[in-house]
Amino acid sequence: MKIYRVKKIIATMLLIMTVVLLISGFGITHYNIIESLTFGILDKPLSYRIHTMTWGIFLILFILHVYFPFMKKK
Repeated sequence: MKIYRVKKIIATMLLIMTVVLLISGFGITHYNIIESLTFGILDKPLSYRIHTMTWGIFLILFILHVYFPFMKKK
């Protein structure tokens, strides 16, 4: 697998995780709006659980995303 494909996959995963963290964060602070938009699926406790479980994955992906441009090309 070429390094370009790995960078592309990491960037896409980071984008997805950013959206998940934003939505779950709004689900914690503005739970009435998010709960009505998701038809009651994403309530405040579930938003909090998702938000606390995904920040580590987001951090790892962010570090990899920042690290790859500094790697020397072979």
